[in-house]
Amino acid sequence: MNTIAAEAFDEIASRLEKAKDKNAEAASIIKEIYTKHSRVIFNGNNYAEEWMEEAKKRGLPNVANSVDALKAFVTPKSLKLFEKFGVLSRKEMHSRYDIYVEHYAKQINIEALTAIDMVKKQFVPVAVEYATFLADSIESFKSTSVAAPVQEDLLKKIGSLLESSYKTLTKLEAAVAKAQETTDTIKKAESYRDNVVTAIQALRTDIDALEMLVPMDMWPVPSYADLLFKL
Repeated sequence: MNTIAAEAFDEIASRLEKAKDKNAEAASIIKEIYTKHSRVIFNGNNYAEEWMEEAKKRGLPNVANSVDALKAFVTPKSLKLFEKFGVLSRKEMHSRYDIYVEHYAKQINIEALTAIDMVKKQFVPVAVEYATFLADSIESFKSTSVAAPVQEDLLKKIGSLLESSYKTLTKLEAAVAKAQETTDTIKKAESYRDNVVTAIQALRTDIDALEMLVPMDMWPVPSYADLLFKL
């Protein structure tokens, strides 16, 4: 960002230094810059869907993931910019690009392995424990001729989420194994982005839903409420 700003200031300064009437030239520069780049100005919520749609209409890029964003390091425009100001050479830029892409893959790998470990050792066991408690409760109620619609409904929901989360867990493990076997740095990162991250997100959806059903005193990690209000 600093190098981009330096280039812009360099262009402005060069024009002003050559101008006879600096005030008139400054006004002209401001007008030209605003006319050329005003499409980037948006005073609403930059994270809202409406801005995504508006940005597309304005022809602005919307890079939604790190792997694609990092490609900006090695575009001809970026390489020329950094060389122009003597900040980084082409080899240094490509080196940084490779390192950042590799770092992305390693970080997602750690997150995935952590998620797998927590789901296997904490979330699934506690959900099964609570499901077993509900099943016993249903039998106990029925033995006294009392209906147990609440327990039955909870048990169905938890059973469905357990099945879904375990299937997603299997997909995540397979996706991680495939990504780990990929030798090409860029393809490895893309594999983590396209397959591992999506599996993690799907798994989290099920686990978050389970958290809303399992009693607080049984849930093995701090809840969102604990993290927000009790730390």
